[in-house]
Amino acid sequence: MTLRRLLLLAQLPFWVLLVAAFVLLSGALDARVQATEQAAQTRATLTGIGQVMQHVVDLETGLRGYVIAGQLEFLEPYEAARAALPTELAVLDGPGRESQRLGRIRGLIDRWQTEVALPEIAARQRSEAEAGGLVRTGQGKKILDAVRAEVAAYRAGQTQRLAALDTAASAQLRRLRLMLYGVGGAALLASIIATLVSAQRISRSFGRFTAAAQRLTDGETGVRVDTRGPTEIQTLSGAFNHMSGGLELAQGLARTHADTLAARNEWMRRLGEFGDWMQAARSLEEGARILECALPELLPGTRGTLLQHNASRNLLLPLAVWGGETGTATPPDGCWALRRGEAVTPGADRLAPACLGGPGGTYTCVPLFSHGETLGIMRLRPEIEGTGLSADLLAVLPGIVRQVSLALAGLRLQDRLLQQTIRDPLTGLFNRRRLEDELDTQTAHATASGQPLSLIALDVDHFKRLNDTFGHDAGDAALVRLSAALRDLAPPGSTPARPGGEEFSLLLPGHDLAAATALAERLRTQIAGWTLTHAGISLGQITVSLGVAEYAAPLSTPSALVRAADEALYSAKRQGRNRAVASQPLNPEAWLALTPG
Repeated sequence: MTLRRLLLLAQLPFWVLLVAAFVLLSGALDARVQATEQAAQTRATLTGIGQVMQHVVDLETGLRGYVIAGQLEFLEPYEAARAALPTELAVLDGPGRESQRLGRIRGLIDRWQTEVALPEIAARQRSEAEAGGLVRTGQGKKILDAVRAEVAAYRAGQTQRLAALDTAASAQLRRLRLMLYGVGGAALLASIIATLVSAQRISRSFGRFTAAAQRLTDGETGVRVDTRGPTEIQTLSGAFNHMSGGLELAQGLARTHADTLAARNEWMRRLGEFGDWMQAARSLEEGARILECALPELLPGTRGTLLQHNASRNLLLPLAVWGGETGTATPPDGCWALRRGEAVTPGADRLAPACLGGPGGTYTCVPLFSHGETLGIMRLRPEIEGTGLSADLLAVLPGIVRQVSLALAGLRLQDRLLQQTIRDPLTGLFNRRRLEDELDTQTAHATASGQPLSLIALDVDHFKRLNDTFGHDAGDAALVRLSAALRDLAPPGSTPARPGGEEFSLLLPGHDLAAATALAERLRTQIAGWTLTHAGISLGQITVSLGVAEYAAPLSTPSALVRAADEALYSAKRQGRNRAVASQPLNPEAWLALTPG
């Protein structure tokens, strides 16, 4: 026997009771509805007869007003009531509504119209006295009293009929309520008995599943249940046994996924460690070294190049390479990834051509952006040519690119902020702070290594007069031109700086006093040959005075070196300007004057 048939047989008494209850309740409900409809019709009839009586009153009122006043507007209630009465009486006429009495009421109203209303209206049109005489006969009052009596009798009959209908409806409602209670109780009892019987039989079958499920919950493997019982129980037992086998397989897959997740967590840990190291970097050069160590680990099985975008040169310059790649500068306009703003794999993508200046073979270009700024590209190739990047690597590549982009953006921002703190905003040369730091570093190096170190101090002659004559804009233009010449003439490793105002300095590691003096003279000669103009106005000849000093005993401190160069500069000023003067050997008293106490 199937479980469906077992349940159907258990519920059969309940369904029989439901059908019987439906038949009984349907009959009782129809009787209740009929009684209610008849009561509603009777109430409507009472309302209608009341409306008829109101129209009769309006007839009498309108006629009386006209007889008294003689004005036609007093007949308006009379005319309205006379027009409405036929419709109201027609609505009331019908089976079971005392048609004979309604006929008598209609006849009395017509008689009052013919014998009373029309003669009095005609008489009033002739004279008030004649109309009054007709009224005093009392004929109209007799007829209206008869109408009122008939209406009262009609209303009494309908009221009595309504009371009978209400009594019948109440009786029907009581019978319906009792029937509902009886049928509902019987149905509930039958349902409870059928449910208990069915539940007892089914619970025995499902008890085996409960015990088996508990064993599975306790971690037991190889759990199976007996397949005895109804057909559905047998099917369910087979499904449970199949599920138990599938659960064993799923547990094995879960262990595999757990291992995969552990590997992914390890990768995330390495990515977080990479982010920490990049945050600790203080320059792009440091960041590049970290990238060259981290990218082969984060992107296993690849070789590639990370190129940063140099906006001033409009080039993609190699920043980090790994896997034996060689990076070359390429124009950004030739990279399809930067144009489209998405990763591009020329050759693998159906429509993607090779990048201009890109490497041969299969590679993938991934653009690096941060806050709308183009940072560069990451160009990847499989370690073994002819193979593609793995699906796992492509899945984690966006996260790596995002982390690298944020790190590069932070390092570039640090570089910009650093340049703002160590560079003079007008000329682009190093400022006093950077010059002092370099003095400390280079003097320490010179002391340790014995290498020569010299300092050139430079001042523009009569610069105040230039500002007063041509304005500060012309003075700034002259300073910018002079700083460009100083930067071009400065050898590699030197530090050209503008300590302030019209003063410039050039720190020369590896140059002795003679070499530094020759360099100062070459700079002076070059500047003296200029003829500057600004805004179409000639600024005339500009000259500079230079002082040169070498870091050697007794000038064994940075401040003493600076003071010696300044003293040589002042000497050039005193000797007539437009000249380079080298610092002379100092006697002990002069050396003490240059050395801070």
